[in-house]
Amino acid sequence: MKAFVVLDEGYINQALVSLSSFFRYNRIELIIYAEKGTDLERVLAVVPEELVEVRYVSFPQHELFASVGGNRLMVHRSAVPAISQRIKSLEEVSAETDCVLNFDLDTLFLGSAVPLLEEITAEHKSGIFGVSERENRDKWMKQMKLKEIVNTPLYFNTGLMCYKADCKGLYEKFIKTIEEKGNFMYCPEQDFVNLHFKKKHQLSGEFNAIWFNPGYKEMAPLMVHYLSMEKPWNKFIYLDFRAYAYWQKYLSACERVESYLDREFLERVRSNVRRVK
Repeated sequence: MKAFVVLDEGYINQALVSLSSFFRYNRIELIIYAEKGTDLERVLAVVPEELVEVRYVSFPQHELFASVGGNRLMVHRSAVPAISQRIKSLEEVSAETDCVLNFDLDTLFLGSAVPLLEEITAEHKSGIFGVSERENRDKWMKQMKLKEIVNTPLYFNTGLMCYKADCKGLYEKFIKTIEEKGNFMYCPEQDFVNLHFKKKHQLSGEFNAIWFNPGYKEMAPLMVHYLSMEKPWNKFIYLDFRAYAYWQKYLSACERVESYLDREFLERVRSNVRRVK
């Protein structure tokens, strides 16, 4: 198994926290894909040199990126090249290993996920592995009155995924899918993954604990995923008192790498923790 992440230039602070927490508990080769010219000095200072490889690339650009998802795109349009790079990177890394781990950088690791993932994936010859958010997806689609094109029992959140699958020509297939269905691909990379890969194996919620999911308080998460706009570093957050423990854990992780973080980022997290408390 190998892991990879895609690091957008504006996500250095989040990468510092996520990757330092990942390597606090896990030992695995990890590839960082970043755009040419990105300064990764601070990130590389908090990860084990012998396990991390950096691959500088030019994130893909395509005229379709300007229209995919229409006016209901659920990611910032400026992030579409970075999430599209995840598809290109998956195609590349899958040719180098039998199983690929990928995760988002708006995350915090709280336990050793890799040994468990290696055990789980070893039980299956092929497929993709993730945590389903079908219930959330159905709720959002209904509330926003959107057309659903991913009509599968499981809909994986790609905040943490394992891939044990044939990924040859994957990026080309991604672009073709956008050409055919792009108006209804509101989470382009995630929708494509769920559409394209037919064999799905569900992981327990602890591997990708979306903090507002039902039952999150009873979990012992291996990874917390701060998806949506309610992130510890955002200026405006939803004041959910139940989430305080996860905000506090994020602040503690920030303080472990405090000398490498931008002060403004750290102070936003501290301020938000105080507000939630």
